[in-house]
Amino acid sequence: MPLLVTIDAGSKADAELIAAALPGGPEAKSWRGYGVVRLRFRKEKEAREVLPVVAECVERHGLSWARVRIGDDERMFRSRSRRAS
Repeated sequence: MPLLVTIDAGSKADAELIAAALPGGPEAKSWRGYGVVRLRFRKEKEAREVLPVVAECVERHGLSWARVRIGDDERMFRSRSRRAS
């Protein structure tokens, strides 16, 4: 059974930045004003490989936050340096 990974971000634009850094060219969508990227993996090890990619994107682009849900596990990333508005 495939493992669902959901990445939530503060906006669709933020989710698009994260999606661009992920392999396979996933699509970012908008849901209730937030950005969402959904991925499916066969193995949990593959799914967990997105964690450092998301963390690096949040920091590099100064995103306020991103949350990665792998099955029932959830991990939140926040930027130490926010981008200028």
